Amino acid sequence: MAAIVGAIYITKYRVDNLTRYFVYFLWITVFVEVVFGWFTVCIYHFESFSFFKGTFLEKNNYPIYNLYYIVSFAFYIFYFRNYFKKKEFIVSSNLMILLYVVGSVVSLFLTDAFFLRVSSFIYIVGSILIFLGVIFYFFEIFKSDKILTFYKSITFYVSIGAIIFHLSVTPIFIYGSYYSNSKDPEFVQIYKIILTVANIFMYTCYTIGFIICSRKNKSY
Repeated sequence: MAAIVGAIYITKYRVDNLTRYFVYFLWITVFVEVVFGWFTVCIYHFESFSFFKGTFLEKNNYPIYNLYYIVSFAFYIFYFRNYFKKKEFIVSSNLMILLYVVGSVVSLFLTDAFFLRVSSFIYIVGSILIFLGVIFYFFEIFKSDKILTFYKSITFYVSIGAIIFHLSVTPIFIYGSYYSNSKDPEFVQIYKIILTVANIFMYTCYTIGFIICSRKNKSY
């Protein structure tokens, strides 16, 4: 829904390039989730998808998601960085992106996480950097006259959705790495519920942001 509403928004209204990049990123997310997420589940559980067995869609999708998370977290930092005015925040963000990408690639080479699980380093460090990026963004809003019209910026809704999602999911992700469905099915079920609710909240924030911002932008 967020990707569809975002596509309508950037097609109909005058927006900056960063907003366009963000919508493109949402569609990349849709592609990854459908092709490497839901298809894998459907192949495993439904006989009607059995003709996909033996293809790359049935195989381990951890490598794809590890690479996707690197791109995802780096993009969020890049996205917020382009709204900073303070030179210190810009330099810090550039450094964070560089160190994060390099550190993530190195961690995949030094551990066996690439093919076996979602890398803890990639997810946890990435979540921390998103938290810092949002804090920098809020700091600049509070120190400028943008505080009067903050609710008219799509970046505000992206920041709220992203920070609440990662603050909710990351602690569960950390604990979840020590549990499996066979060891503690109750915990896994709670994890699924929290992940689902957090996803709905985050993408609803994005959707609401596009709708609200469409009312202030001039149509083509």
